[in-house]
Amino acid sequence: MEENQNIPEVKPTENSQPVSHATADKRTLISYFKEFLMLFLAVFCGFLAENYRDSQSENTYAKEYAMSLIRDLENDTIMINGSIEQKTIILKSIDIISETIHQGIPGNMVNGSFYYYSQMVSFSPTAIWNDATLIQITQSGNLRYFKNAELVNKISAFYSRQGYISGLIDADKIKRNTTLEIKSRILNNYHYKPFSSLLPRIENGIADSLMHVLMPLQNSDKDLLNEFANSLENRKFYFTLVISDTYPKMKSQAHELILLLKEEYNIE
Repeated sequence: MEENQNIPEVKPTENSQPVSHATADKRTLISYFKEFLMLFLAVFCGFLAENYRDSQSENTYAKEYAMSLIRDLENDTIMINGSIEQKTIILKSIDIISETIHQGIPGNMVNGSFYYYSQMVSFSPTAIWNDATLIQITQSGNLRYFKNAELVNKISAFYSRQGYISGLIDADKIKRNTTLEIKSRILNNYHYKPFSSLLPRIENGIADSLMHVLMPLQNSDKDLLNEFANSLENRKFYFTLVISDTYPKMKSQAHELILLLKEEYNIE
């Protein structure tokens, strides 16, 4: 045998078949789609989580503001009750002074009670509203935390009525200045001093001897006294309106708001 016999060369058989371009493109598209889907889901879930955190934060802020508003409304109610008490005393004083003047003042002498009631009508009680929370949430744009439209409308209505009351008080202060000017010409300063520091409150506790003792006036001119009575009459409508209508409505609004805030945000 010849060692150098020519043996035909056999090429190794390839086990794998060539991949078509269509299959490669298909796999590439699927891979891209999966990556896109995973990225989309990740972003979307992050978006939902962020929205949830924002929602929770807004609810927390809304509850804090609600609790603060409740405290303000409760303090406003206390202030309204005190103001009604003061205005009731002033309105009663107006009626008594007017009646005394209409009956006539003989001999330039009056009871000490005339001086007392003249001191009471010297006041025009102001309203110091507890509106710090409302100012904060409106100026900062945080009123948006309250999603209940009825609640927002009631808040706006209540604080609008506060502005209305403040306007009435300012108008009465102007008329009160006229009352003060006339009063200073009628009362004798010596006899007025014991009454000059008294405030319109129930517990003044003036001694009967001081209220019923006869005291002279500085000036008992009928025209001047009539002018005094007229200045009080001009203020009477304001006190009657506020006592019987405006303040009771505000108390009712405050009560409704407190209940609504507590219900909306589960506040005990």
